Amino acid sequence: MRDAPLVFEKFAGMAGRVEWLALGNYPTPVEKLTGICSAEKLDAFYIKRDDLSSSYYGGNKVRKLEFLLADAQARGHGIVLTFGAVGSNHVLATAIHAERLGMRAITVLMPQPNAAYVRKNLLLDLAHGVRFLQVGSPAGLPAGFLRGMAKGFDRASGKLPYVIPPGGSNARGTLGYVNAALELKKQVDEGLLPAPEFIFVACGSGGTAAGLILGARLAGLLSEIVPVRVVDKIACNRWLLARHVNVAAAFIKRHNPQMAIKGVHPRDILMIDDFCGPTYARFTSEGMDAISLAHERDGINLEGTYTGKTLAAALNFLHKHGLEQRSALFWNTYSSVDLHDDVKDIDYHSLPSGLHRYFEEPFHLPVPSCHYRPVGRDPVTLL
Repeated sequence: MRDAPLVFEKFAGMAGRVEWLALGNYPTPVEKLTGICSAEKLDAFYIKRDDLSSSYYGGNKVRKLEFLLADAQARGHGIVLTFGAVGSNHVLATAIHAERLGMRAITVLMPQPNAAYVRKNLLLDLAHGVRFLQVGSPAGLPAGFLRGMAKGFDRASGKLPYVIPPGGSNARGTLGYVNAALELKKQVDEGLLPAPEFIFVACGSGGTAAGLILGARLAGLLSEIVPVRVVDKIACNRWLLARHVNVAAAFIKRHNPQMAIKGVHPRDILMIDDFCGPTYARFTSEGMDAISLAHERDGINLEGTYTGKTLAAALNFLHKHGLEQRSALFWNTYSSVDLHDDVKDIDYHSLPSGLHRYFEEPFHLPVPSCHYRPVGRDPVTLL
């Protein structure tokens, strides 16, 4: 087990003042995607395997929860309140890791396009003791927040639930990916991979990308972080992402006043905008082709909402700009832990009735998001 995160070594003023606990297995491996390199004629395309961040439930949320749940625990909270779409991986990760610490999760859920993983995640939420609230759209989140605070009020202790924002993306949660950038820099220094000129990462709530942008600067890692937008632009854009970076920088600065920490301007951020598809969680044919490519060529399992779209965008970017010979890294934010057996005996009728439709209505089919196809491959659509 790790004694402390690298960010505490880099910024000594945070140790003992910012709560943290070990939930994941780090450092996560870096590997060359040799199959994709061969198929796509790339020289040095690597993957950072945050899918292996925990044997309970991995992916990118674990790094954030190490700071967020530690703070909740230190403040004596037994209940956490968070938010997401009905198939949210963040909600599930929060529920699983909170349960490990003896806490329970309340979640405010928003609608999304239907898919197999939505059903699986809802049943897993149920298995891990999640208490559900539903709103009809993001506009209903303020009312959902108030309902969640009331539902989670602990009369015995007088405490309201500890609030974790969507995606775990606040200054404290973003520290998880500042730390991740320091981890990657150490792996580069150890010769495990060449310093990537480009790092591609899915961008939804923004905390993961913001942490990497800030962390790369603080680590002296001269990589261009390229966030790939996978949610509607009103919720994810360069202006909001720059704000995430600057709020996290101010948080670190507050604990290390002697440090010179420079923020970012939206124009400093290179974001890929055209691989999201028509809306959040609507699978795209390009993303599904990328999922097939990763699985067939390198045995990597991705999904259609975040990582498939991000890999498709990364390959398009490298080919479009003639960068096939440059070093690049794809940051896998999806959990590779197979939990299908955990839900095979759970009846969806135990869920609130408003969620039953996700088990009774058909799945949405993938749609095109752009004209890109992987080099030398016929389109493959996975449902």
